[in-house]
Amino acid sequence: MKKFTLPATLFLLGILLSVFWFNYKNPMQPMYVEVINDTDTLLPSVIIEHGGNGLQEKITLVQFKPKEVRTVVLNHKPGMGFNIAVNYPDREKTEICGGKSKDHWYIRETITKFGIYDTPIR
Repeated sequence: MKKFTLPATLFLLGILLSVFWFNYKNPMQPMYVEVINDTDTLLPSVIIEHGGNGLQEKITLVQFKPKEVRTVVLNHKPGMGFNIAVNYPDREKTEICGGKSKDHWYIRETITKFGIYDTPIR
């Protein structure tokens, strides 16, 4: 019968602990926000902010091209809401609190020349 050496035993123990950590101690499922620039204008920035449970996060999307779609991932639970602010090239700003649907982990934010529209997807 073959015996394991101390380094081999520690290596296997490290693998087992890593598997345990990632499978059972993952903080939460991520929330996906699909942002669509449905305007004919290059947007200088779109800012998404949220917080909760000792966490404050700010995500800035820059140089957002017309008709472009970007997906961002938030470490956030559905129903808690998040702020999304759009800065237009003429220095105008539109802001809403989106993502208040409690059962949806995938939200679509559509930016138009008339405002921002929040759509829960799944």
